[in-house]
Amino acid sequence: MKKRRSLLVGILSVVLLAGCGSDSSKDKTYFHYDSKDFEPILGEKVNNETYNYEGIKVNPVMNLRDDFAMGVDGSMIATVEENGGTYFNKDGVEQDVYQIMANNGVNFFRVRLWNNPMTLVGDGYGGGNVNTRKAIAMSKRAQAAGMNIMVDFHYSDFWADPDTQRAPTTWAAMNEAQVVEEVEKFTFETLTQFKNSGVNVSAIQVGNEINNGMIYPFGRIDWSNPKKGFDSVANFLKAGIKGAKAVNKDIYTVIHLANGGAKEEFDVYFSELENRNVDYDMIGVSYYPYYHGTLEALEGNLHNLANKFNKPIMIVEFAYGHTTANHEWAANIYNQNMEESGKYLTSIQGQATALVDVINILANVPNNLGLGLFYWEPAWLPVEGASWATANGQAWSEFGDGMNPSYVSRFSDGKATWSNQGLFSYDGRALPSLQTFNLVRGDQEVVEEKYIKVYEDEISLTLNLAENEQLPTTYSAITDFDAIRQAAVVWNDSEAARLDTIGEYTVTGTVNDEFSVTANVNVIQNFIKDPGYESQGETDELLAPWIIRSSTPSDDVVKLNRKPQDVRSGTSDLNWYHGSESFSFDVYQIIDNLGEGTYNLTTYIMAVSPGELAHSNLEVYFKVNDEEHTVQMKDLVIGWGTPANYYIEAKIENVYVSSNANVEIGIRGSAVAGAWGHVDDWSLVEV
Repeated sequence: MKKRRSLLVGILSVVLLAGCGSDSSKDKTYFHYDSKDFEPILGEKVNNETYNYEGIKVNPVMNLRDDFAMGVDGSMIATVEENGGTYFNKDGVEQDVYQIMANNGVNFFRVRLWNNPMTLVGDGYGGGNVNTRKAIAMSKRAQAAGMNIMVDFHYSDFWADPDTQRAPTTWAAMNEAQVVEEVEKFTFETLTQFKNSGVNVSAIQVGNEINNGMIYPFGRIDWSNPKKGFDSVANFLKAGIKGAKAVNKDIYTVIHLANGGAKEEFDVYFSELENRNVDYDMIGVSYYPYYHGTLEALEGNLHNLANKFNKPIMIVEFAYGHTTANHEWAANIYNQNMEESGKYLTSIQGQATALVDVINILANVPNNLGLGLFYWEPAWLPVEGASWATANGQAWSEFGDGMNPSYVSRFSDGKATWSNQGLFSYDGRALPSLQTFNLVRGDQEVVEEKYIKVYEDEISLTLNLAENEQLPTTYSAITDFDAIRQAAVVWNDSEAARLDTIGEYTVTGTVNDEFSVTANVNVIQNFIKDPGYESQGETDELLAPWIIRSSTPSDDVVKLNRKPQDVRSGTSDLNWYHGSESFSFDVYQIIDNLGEGTYNLTTYIMAVSPGELAHSNLEVYFKVNDEEHTVQMKDLVIGWGTPANYYIEAKIENVYVSSNANVEIGIRGSAVAGAWGHVDDWSLVEV
């Protein structure tokens, strides 16, 4: 029997070496927590589900700050309870949900806040309908359980995120200067209501995921000419900060962006705020592993932020799925296809391990600036009425009018979209993963993480002789912590030696000295260089050998994209988009020294489906001297979804190339504002 080799996870070993810079922040305490006991608030109902609470594997995290925020955003709780949802502790006894979370180590409660999430006749938009009254009510219960409070100002009547930042209805007819005044006034008046209600707010977010601006159209950032947008955003942020500090000079203000693995995006954004003297206190980050890149990317971003801006950093949104089971009142966003990009199994243990890994990275941010984490909506149970959006809410988000019957009739009420990423079961019982907040501070014995099997016994891959590509040196394997890590793989030498000739081969290998695997290898001579945009720089600027021939109305239509949910393979693709104007683009590559022969050109495109945002032109081309061959894709693309299913093949076949011909391949398109697309995985092979 072969000896089992223990797991050495690269990212975890890296973070343990981090955080050894300046000690300037180690002695500063940002948050103080109420440790007083509370009388349990119990109910009469019981839940007889069974879970292995003792079997969850969580190792202690070293270097955690004493004031580290173990937070949750539980903004759906009130609506869940209003619609019959009940919460149970680990013993299956009905208990106040805030107390259940506090008993499991949660010390901070974040609540989102919308200006007025309902129509003039009182029909709610959904998503908890969280106005000031409701936010205060939830915050009081959280505070009674010993939690600190953070208020997340969206400055909108409904969801605000990188794609949607609609101005509140009552602000929409104002000019920008008036909106700046309203931001300060609304922030001041709202926090005053919290204060007068006995809620001590420790921190606020001045906007939610404001990557592309806030309070549209006033604060939209046009990335083709971002100065005006950043000027407006800076004015709004300053107004919100001023309003908050007028209520409590000691309140902390947080600026929050999504895409936690996007180092360049954060660097540019916070540099722009620094250039405009925005005096904020902390940086907030959204990081969902299946959306926002690898742990290494997250770590690189947080380290850069700490070293460059010297602000405390909190991951204010995080979650991971524990099941893919269906439910009548759920339409969950997280699905099985996200597991591979997320790098954890869809399980309670996988959920806990994902949480520990991210806390570990925060604990080792340079200068001790990793201040906390908030788990997003851990208690959103799938009950009827607890939807992400009603038909009215969807109409308001899309058209700015949640009452007009012609708009509302286009939609139906939604369902719960987050229940399978919660820290409670569908029926409301606390899951073993909720214990993670306590266990990372525990003194339990460290458990060695070990590989137990490979993620897939067999893989298919393509190697390009023109780029001298080799078989991978690591292979996806599953650990007993339900993580998907990269383990060393050794391939059969004699079988691998054949991979110097075009053809299809099977190569066997051994992972971690114990697991047998097979690679089905297609060896090609692909004459396109950097066919998947994997050899570009750290920024989103497209570099040689790819060339942007033209891009209107600016040079910012075409960018590299590294969001895992968008990429067909590898870590990058090419993206085109313009939010405010109709646009066109043309991107190409010159193919040098292509021998005489007949060739096929193939690539894959995922783009907005034909409709209001359709492309008027979207074609791939293969130009030989003055003769151009094209394939039109504008009516073939089908929108966004799982890359394996939504990237559509574009192929030009049997093109004859004479000796010494001038050859270009590329993609060009034209579309209205708001249209978008991605291209990935080019190949040019002789047939």
